[in-house]
Amino acid sequence: MRRLVVELPLDEFIQMKGAATFYRSLESFVLLQVLREGPAGATSVVRIRPRDPHVRFAELERSFGPGLQLLFEADGAFTCLMRVGSAVPLCRRLGLRFETGYIVPPMEVAEDRARITFVGSSAEVARLLSAFRRMKYRHRVVSLSDYRLSPQSPLNALTDQQRRVVSAAYRLGYYDRPRRISSSALAGRLGLSSSTLVNHRLKAERRLLSALLEPK
Repeated sequence: MRRLVVELPLDEFIQMKGAATFYRSLESFVLLQVLREGPAGATSVVRIRPRDPHVRFAELERSFGPGLQLLFEADGAFTCLMRVGSAVPLCRRLGLRFETGYIVPPMEVAEDRARITFVGSSAEVARLLSAFRRMKYRHRVVSLSDYRLSPQSPLNALTDQQRRVVSAAYRLGYYDRPRRISSSALAGRLGLSSSTLVNHRLKAERRLLSALLEPK
């Protein structure tokens, strides 16, 4: 896996994401945590600080829409739950697939620029950069490096293919109740046979449980 950090002018970030009135009204926007991300949309925890310190949260909520929910307010900034609808059109425009790449913290908007961190396969990183060039975004690559997990992460117990399978299964809703994707559909999205996917998934789940329940 590779980790790409790219910077864009605010206008081009807005062109990509939408919600122009909302983002232009902010002094800063910071993605703190992604709770869920997939074809049906994303749910994240964000911290937003308005340019005008007298702006109330209700005004920001109106400019963004119903997907913004206040968690708490402190020092002139609002920590919120942010829900966005289907990101499939954006992914198609950029040529991305959720099962092999995703945006992670840190992501922030400040001083009329946006900085985005993207984690994915080498092919997905190349596809994203190609899309930026094709769409003539004035982007700047801040860094491109191997993506390293924390030494304490249970995911270190998995092979690359096992991580790919369980990450895609989680992000696409295989573990939801009711399931948002079947095992056979998940296998198709990953380009694997059903038996190969089940084999990787079961081994990954066994290793994760062992890492969690039998720590060394």
